[in-house]
Amino acid sequence: MKYFCAVIFILLFHIGYSTNEVIYLWSGGLTDTSVNINAKLTDSTSAARLILSTNPQFTSPLFSAYYHVDSTTNMMVAMTISGLTQDTKYYYAVESDGIADTSADDIGSFKTFHTGYFSYYFTTGSCCLYSDHVVYDVMSNCNPLFCVVIGDLHYANPNSATDINVHRSPYETQVLSKPRAAAFYKKVPFEYVWDDHDFCGNDCDSSYVGKVNARQAYREYVPHYPLPAGTGNNAIYQTFTVGRVRYIHTDLRSDRYGTSMMGAQQKTWFKNECIIARDSNQIICWISSVTWNGNLNDNWGGYQAERMELSNFFRDNSIVNMFILCGDAHMLAIDDGSHGDFSNVLSNPYQYPIFNAAALNMTGGYKGGTFSEGGVFPNPSYNWGQFGIVTVNDTGGSSICIDLNGYRTDSIADQITLVNHYSFCRNLGPSWSGIPIVSIVENYSKVFPNPNEGEFVFQTSLELINPQISIVDCSGRNVNMDYTFAIERGEIKFDVRKFTSGIYFVKIIEGKQIQEKKIVIINQE
Repeated sequence: MKYFCAVIFILLFHIGYSTNEVIYLWSGGLTDTSVNINAKLTDSTSAARLILSTNPQFTSPLFSAYYHVDSTTNMMVAMTISGLTQDTKYYYAVESDGIADTSADDIGSFKTFHTGYFSYYFTTGSCCLYSDHVVYDVMSNCNPLFCVVIGDLHYANPNSATDINVHRSPYETQVLSKPRAAAFYKKVPFEYVWDDHDFCGNDCDSSYVGKVNARQAYREYVPHYPLPAGTGNNAIYQTFTVGRVRYIHTDLRSDRYGTSMMGAQQKTWFKNECIIARDSNQIICWISSVTWNGNLNDNWGGYQAERMELSNFFRDNSIVNMFILCGDAHMLAIDDGSHGDFSNVLSNPYQYPIFNAAALNMTGGYKGGTFSEGGVFPNPSYNWGQFGIVTVNDTGGSSICIDLNGYRTDSIADQITLVNHYSFCRNLGPSWSGIPIVSIVENYSKVFPNPNEGEFVFQTSLELINPQISIVDCSGRNVNMDYTFAIERGEIKFDVRKFTSGIYFVKIIEGKQIQEKKIVIINQE
């Protein structure tokens, strides 16, 4: 009788109180007080909600509102929670019908943004053929605040007007089910707008039959910032602000029409966002899925009239402080902005650094454009991975400094190699009648001889009064080995012969200005 009762109890427990298992989850749309999390569950319910805590044991938890889950969205649920504390790390899981799925594989984490100015860094990249590549481990080890995916999250080339699952499936089969990508996106919130291969296929535009289903699947699966174009069958361009940088991410595929890379509504929105950033004393980070200074028909080179229109707009409206992140071309490449003016008679006095960060893993390629910082560095093959780290150095003064670093890793070891680097500072300046008075901070500096065994001269345009000096390795860690330096007439002489061979960065901070240069030490031992 006791055995019979025990069996009945076990059956009732499993029937009435079984866990609604979380299959996939990831986070995005992060702010200083809120986050969006999308998850796929095994069963329908009207009582799913987020559970958050500042520790992985989920003591003193916070809860979101309840959400409905059913097959109409393929068991995906998009949830949000607000009222969070700034600059705080949280762990998150999903509770369904009163039972939290807190198994190790179904817990994610994120850190909220700081309110106001602060320094931070994020990873960025595009063009991923295989999402179980070690490049995701390498990016994860960098502990970025967030990740910007500039398109081609996968290469499924979905395009169906009748079967939405053609567009849903790649998010699961080619991204979320891959252990390395899944682990990365559970740990690192991301911001993402597609390019051609993850929208509807190679060189696609708004005329492709899968557009409606692609837009719906994106809204179901991807945690995102508010979409200004609205719900339903509309484009997915979006903007967000972190510190004193305004990120403007354009949709250059589902809103591309004929001779226009972005439709009229999106272009009006884009220009307005630039004006808002200008009047708010913010630096603009424009995220363009295709190369701004390319020369092929499928990137901005094929839309020269519109590129000139935007360049004239930047010039005529004093859009001074902007840099551009690009994907699509399977290469790392940086331009200081000297090759990015396409206004009529090349009359824009403002320079916008361009950072092309690709390919996360895909065969290398070049799609045109001139890049000042060493040229172009195509990915050696799909076995290799490339990505970028963007560092925003903001101590609250009138200027902000940006570091752009391109990295490469192979498919075996989680070691990274610095491929290219560029840093620049911009003075936001005071505001007068709503229009910021701004000037570009010249960032002249050089290091020589480079490489060598450890004796370097750092020449700088900074007036060296009381400089702070630090040396970090390519993973961002301060180097504690002994070294000496001497300052004389605008030069700093370093003796770092005790360092091991490798790549390092020398950073000079003088007042509100920062200069940084890469050094390469080659010991002869």
